[in-house]
Amino acid sequence: MNPSFSFAKRILSILLCPLLATALFACAPTAPSEGVSEGTGESSLLGESSTESGAESEAETVDPLNPPAIAYIPLDNRPVNKDRVEYLARSMGVELLMPEEHLYRTALDNMEPNPDGSTLGNREALLAWLKEADKTCDYFIISLDQMLSGGLVGSRWLDNTDLTFEYEIADTIIDLCKNNTVYLFDTVMRLASTGSYGGYQLDEYYKLREYGQVARKPLSGSDLTVENIIAGYRYDANGKKVSTPLPESALDKYHASRTRKLVIADYILRNAGEDLDFIYVGVDDSSPQTTIQTNEINYLTKLIGDRGVLSAAADELGMCCLARMATHLYGSLEVHLTYYGPGKNQAADEFDIGTLASNVEKHLVCLDVKETKTQGEGLQVLILTRGSSNSDRDKLFAQLQKNLKENLPTVLLDVSGQASLLSYDIFEESSLPVGKLLGYSSWNTAGNAMGIALSQGVARYAYLTAVGTSTAESDAGFLQSMTFAYVKDVFYKAHGGSVESSGNAGRICSVATILQRINQSPIVTSLAPYGESDHATVATSNFRYPWNRTFEMTFDITVS
Repeated sequence: MNPSFSFAKRILSILLCPLLATALFACAPTAPSEGVSEGTGESSLLGESSTESGAESEAETVDPLNPPAIAYIPLDNRPVNKDRVEYLARSMGVELLMPEEHLYRTALDNMEPNPDGSTLGNREALLAWLKEADKTCDYFIISLDQMLSGGLVGSRWLDNTDLTFEYEIADTIIDLCKNNTVYLFDTVMRLASTGSYGGYQLDEYYKLREYGQVARKPLSGSDLTVENIIAGYRYDANGKKVSTPLPESALDKYHASRTRKLVIADYILRNAGEDLDFIYVGVDDSSPQTTIQTNEINYLTKLIGDRGVLSAAADELGMCCLARMATHLYGSLEVHLTYYGPGKNQAADEFDIGTLASNVEKHLVCLDVKETKTQGEGLQVLILTRGSSNSDRDKLFAQLQKNLKENLPTVLLDVSGQASLLSYDIFEESSLPVGKLLGYSSWNTAGNAMGIALSQGVARYAYLTAVGTSTAESDAGFLQSMTFAYVKDVFYKAHGGSVESSGNAGRICSVATILQRINQSPIVTSLAPYGESDHATVATSNFRYPWNRTFEMTFDITVS
C-alpha cells in the first residue's frame, strides 16, 4: 500500500466513511462478449509453497481507540456471515462498513426474491459500492463468491461461459489490492450443489455428493493444469467414466459450474501477484478421501503460495479474515493448544480434508498467530475432540475451571460432535463464570467451529492487549458475540433446531438458563494488568429463520 495515498484516504474517511454503511449505488451496464475471455492481466504464477507458512503481516501503528473502518462484502446474508461478523467487529472496537443486505442476500426456492427480482446478490451494485468505498477506506475483506457469483449458492449454480463481467469485477479487485490492505476469501466448490435452489432437493444433493466423492486421477507436476483438471471431471482414477443416476444435463451444469469457478480463481491468483495481502480459500462440504475437489485443492494450494492458506472451511471465513485484521492492526499473539480425547490426529469430521490438528494449524496461519508450547502463556485454547469420553470431558472441564480461576484468557472449542457432552457441565452443573471465556463454539462442522471460536478469542485478545481497558461499546459487542454462540451452538443444537424466545425455562440448557449464567458472570476487560467487571443485562428476542430453515436461525440480542 502506498503510505501517502493511504493517509489521504484516511483523512477523507473521517468525513465520509459513515455514509457508506447505508449507501446504495445504481447498477452499471455490462457489455456482451463472445466466448470465455482469458482476461488482460499478466501471468504471475508462483512456485509451489507450503500453506503452513501462510502470509505473515506486520502490525500497523494505529490508535486502538480510533481504529480505521473496514469495508466488508459478506459471503451471503446468513447469520454466520452477517450477525456474527458484526458482533465480532464491535467486540474488537472497529466500525464495519457493509452494503445494504438485499444487495448480498440469497433467496432459496421457498423465499421471496430480492427487490430487483433476483435470487442472488446484486453484483453490479456491489461493484459500484466497492469502488465508492475505495475513495475513503483502506481496509477491505471481500468474499469472491459474493462479488463474482452473488453468494455461496450462486457459486455452485452459475454456469455461464462468457466471463466478461466476472473479469471486470476481478480486475477491480486486483486494482484495489495495489493501494489498500485487502483480504480475500473464496471456496473450492462443494461436492454437491444446493438443495432448495433451482428446483434441486435433497435427492439431487446426495446424488451429486456421491458423484463428487468418487476419486479422480491425481495430477501432479506439469500435468496439474486447469485444462487437465477440467478434462478429468467425468472420469475416475482408472480413467473410466463415473456412473451416476443423474441425467446428463445435471452433470453438464455441475461440471460447468466447477469449471467457471476454477477459471475465475486462477485468473485472480495469477494476476493479483504480491499486491494481494492475503487470501483464505475454504474447501466447502468436503471429505477426507480423494474426490473431484482434490486436484483443484492441489492446484490452488500451489498457486496461492505464501499469500494465504487453504483448508476445510466455508461459513467461518469472514470471521477469520476479520480476526486476522485485528492482529494486523493491534499486533499478533501466541496461543497454547490442549487437545482432549483421541481425535487430534484423525479427520476432524466427515467434511474435513485433513486431520483436526492440521486444520487448527491452518486456521492459526489465517489468523496470523503463533503456537506456544508453554502452558499458561498467551491465549489458552482447550479442544474437545471427536470420540471423546466422559473422562476426557472431565479433564477438559477441570482445566477450564482452573484457567478461569487463575484468570488465564481461554477459548473453548468443542468439536466432539456430541451436543450435550460438555454443554450440560457448563450451564447446568457448575458455577462456571461463562462470561470470562473469550471464545466458544460447537457449531456445525469442525472447521466452522474452530474458525468461530478462534476468531472470537484472537480478535478480543488482540484488542484488549492494544487498548488496555475495553470500552463499553466493545464490551456490548463481545457479549453479543458470546451470547449468540452460547444460544445458537448449545441450546439450539441440543434441541434439534427448536428455539423459542419464551416458555423454555424448564428445558436443559434453556435460553433462560444461558442468559442467567451470562448475566451473573463478569467479563474480561483488560489483560495487563488483568481486569474484569460486571456488565449490562443481556436479553434475547425475535427468534427467526431468514432462510426459512432451522439451520439459519437468528435472533436479536440487546445489552442494556
